[in-house]
Amino acid sequence: MRKFILAIIIIFSIVSGVSAQDLKTIFLAMPENMITGLDAVGKEKLLSNTNDTTGITAPRGSFGEVERIGISSDYISLQTSEAGTVQIKLLPLINESKIICVVKTVCGKACDSQIQFYTTQWFPIPQNDLFPKINKDTFIIANTDKNSQEFRNAYAALDMNPITIDLSPDSTSLEISYDIENYLTGEDYKMIEPFLIENPKRYTWDKLSFKPE
Repeated sequence: MRKFILAIIIIFSIVSGVSAQDLKTIFLAMPENMITGLDAVGKEKLLSNTNDTTGITAPRGSFGEVERIGISSDYISLQTSEAGTVQIKLLPLINESKIICVVKTVCGKACDSQIQFYTTQWFPIPQNDLFPKINKDTFIIANTDKNSQEFRNAYAALDMNPITIDLSPDSTSLEISYDIENYLTGEDYKMIEPFLIENPKRYTWDKLSFKPE
């Protein structure tokens, strides 16, 4: 399966070309639908003054403004609204080219992140096994007796899967947190808490996919 994934990635890389391998070029070429209302001038501004990682803002028309909340040589993090953020990270492949990882997070009662991968020309890459499938069982302690009535009663309250993904600005790792406490009632969370692992879970990019540490 890993060979199949690698073949797909390499094909996408060849088709899209490998000339754009730096954050600035890729960010300036980012499609408008990634952050609606952000134009070329705004993108340039968000890339400026990299010694100060935060505090840079750019207008996005009727959609308000975007604030840069983090930046490194291969990463940028943006606050796109009161409830939303976008993280963009360049990830190296084993054939020395790169792909783009984008994490969009929206927070309400709980936060929820979505992850997607693109070529450096912003063509979507099928996720396949690039990123592990995350569900509520991911955050249950491994040796839990799932047949116990106590667990089954607590587990029944987990009817959604709110996760927060945080890309690292300085490495090819990410952390995933289970943002369930703010979603459940206090009583329901107290019941499930003994069965939950300590947050967050950490995954590292091995130039082919994200693997748990």
